[in-house]
Amino acid sequence: MVDFEGVLAKHRFKYKKAFGQNFIFDADLLDEIAEAGGADGKCVVEIGAGAGTLSRAIAARAKSLCAFEIDETLFPILDETLGEFGNVRLFSNNVLELGAETVDMLIGEPYIVIANLPYYVTTPMIFLFLKSQLCGSVTCLVQKEVADRICAVSGGDFGALSASVQAVAKPTRIRDIKSWDFTPMPEVDSTLIRLDKLPGAELTDELDIFIKQCFAQKRKTVVNNLTTAGINKSDITNALSSLGHTASARAEELGADGLKRLAAALGRA
Repeated sequence: MVDFEGVLAKHRFKYKKAFGQNFIFDADLLDEIAEAGGADGKCVVEIGAGAGTLSRAIAARAKSLCAFEIDETLFPILDETLGEFGNVRLFSNNVLELGAETVDMLIGEPYIVIANLPYYVTTPMIFLFLKSQLCGSVTCLVQKEVADRICAVSGGDFGALSASVQAVAKPTRIRDIKSWDFTPMPEVDSTLIRLDKLPGAELTDELDIFIKQCFAQKRKTVVNNLTTAGINKSDITNALSSLGHTASARAEELGADGLKRLAAALGRA
């Protein structure tokens, strides 16, 4: 058992709010996250290795762990907390700057993501891996309200974020995690979610943009939103009709699958 807080104190580590650093030290909870993500025998990518708390739980189960951490003051700490594992590779790269294609090249084989994501990069990081050709699933901690939106299938929480994620992945809520389970304690509770990519699915930039256009103004119809975006009105109404929808349909009425099929019908997938 590693005394993480003792190691952090020894290295005089100071938490950096700019990096969204909120660590979990509960060993049982960390192992639960690694198990829920399906780490056993897999190649796993972790974003924000921190002090290596979740990294250890993953490495104990995984075939290999590729952990990214941009705070280089944590590397001496990670050398100490992860030193016993021969299946761990550490990267100092900013994944958002690398992009999905470069990350795929670095990893070089099919992988899954398990991460305690910094809140400020949650959405762009999820979208990056949904655009990956090698990533099979993303299991991560997000703000509870973000989880509500990602997993919503109807109602006020269902929007562009919900539709873009669900067009290419099946979201599952694993469990809520209270703010006091983190150090330092954030202002909001979190939710552990798992996004399993649908077979052969990949979120293209074109599909992502199209879905955002459909939700540009939620109270407006898909026809009005897409016409404003420069798509021919008759093409939109014909495509909607072929999918069994009227010209008065709003984006949330089509759902994620309907929007994906509409994009395909209009050559925007």
